[in-house]
Amino acid sequence: MEGKKGRRLSVCLGLLIGILVLTASSLLAAEKTPIKVGILVPYTGIAPLQAKGVSDGVEFAIAEIGQKAGGRAIQVIKEDDEFNPTVGLTKVRRLIEEQKVNFIVGPVSSAVALAMYDYVIKNRVVWIIPCAFTRELTAPDKANEKMFRTVETTDQANYPMGKWIMKNTPARNIALIGQDYKAGHDSLDAFKAGFQDAGGKIVKEVYTALNTMDYASFLTAIDIKGVDAVYPWYSGTDAVRFVQQYQEFGLKKRIPMYSQVTIVDDPYLSSMGDAAIGIIASTHYPVNADTPQNRAFVKGYGAKWGDHPSRYSEYGYTAGKMIVATIEALKGEVADSSRVAKEMKAVSSKIETPSGPLAFDQYNQRTVNMYVVKTEKRDGKLVNVVTDQLGKVAQADVWKWWNK
Repeated sequence: MEGKKGRRLSVCLGLLIGILVLTASSLLAAEKTPIKVGILVPYTGIAPLQAKGVSDGVEFAIAEIGQKAGGRAIQVIKEDDEFNPTVGLTKVRRLIEEQKVNFIVGPVSSAVALAMYDYVIKNRVVWIIPCAFTRELTAPDKANEKMFRTVETTDQANYPMGKWIMKNTPARNIALIGQDYKAGHDSLDAFKAGFQDAGGKIVKEVYTALNTMDYASFLTAIDIKGVDAVYPWYSGTDAVRFVQQYQEFGLKKRIPMYSQVTIVDDPYLSSMGDAAIGIIASTHYPVNADTPQNRAFVKGYGAKWGDHPSRYSEYGYTAGKMIVATIEALKGEVADSSRVAKEMKAVSSKIETPSGPLAFDQYNQRTVNMYVVKTEKRDGKLVNVVTDQLGKVAQADVWKWWNK
């Protein structure tokens, strides 16, 4: 009998140990499942350096903590939206439905963001927008607890420049010209509102198709009597061509240019050449800011990528820091997207970015310090040098004109 009891006990112990081993193995496997971050940006198209900056910034933030947070590995999955709304919607479906990502970072284009908005909001994923800056996305009727934006809105960037130009320059009659899509129209509308509110006059508005090669006829259209200055809104390779042709056409000598820093983005300055010298623009992130946080960021980013960061790098890096801090705070438990979003809002206020402390308003739109920079050549290199400050700007500060 004792032998039988012993054998039974041995079998039971064996079964128990087996169950414990299987349970431990299952738990270990679950712990090892990576948290997935999807990056959706236009690696091809008219904004490749914006895409690279965002992507590299996100990956740098994740690399800083060894690709792991909250006890789980972090996997980055990239998709190219080609700066195309239809492609963007297809690619974000792939990231969410096939790849099962927990976070989406992107896109660059406002048109792409609006095209994918309804789909992303309906799905259990936390979305951080690093570049698409149309005011609509974080307006009260579209704001969502699971959607954050690390880029300033079109209004935050351009409305204050209208008032600044009236106060600090002799320009009173300005011509507008820009890309004929959502970001171009919103940016110039915001500037126009700020300039007119301060007493200025817009004498001409011209819009050009994306990827325009020859601006001659459009430059002729704004070269009219009485124009004191021009305020263009271009980005990416379109900005390079516009700035170069503006000089070639002879307008640079006669008509000053003011804009948002998209017109003289740091990643594109070397391509523009001396045609960019003297342009004055607004920015939230002076890449040569002499602060401990920015010095560390520039050094670490350069060591990893062999390149200097841009403001797009800062947008992506900030998004990456938000994701990492949230995962750590939740100890890797990110299945509940509503809980993740609430935690992200809470931890973001403790993050120091290269451009200063991170802050969001009630609609998850970033509040930023805005600066005025002038493109200069120093030590043989083109740089955007801070000449003034526009101060802290929240989106609510520049909504007044829009809601009239």
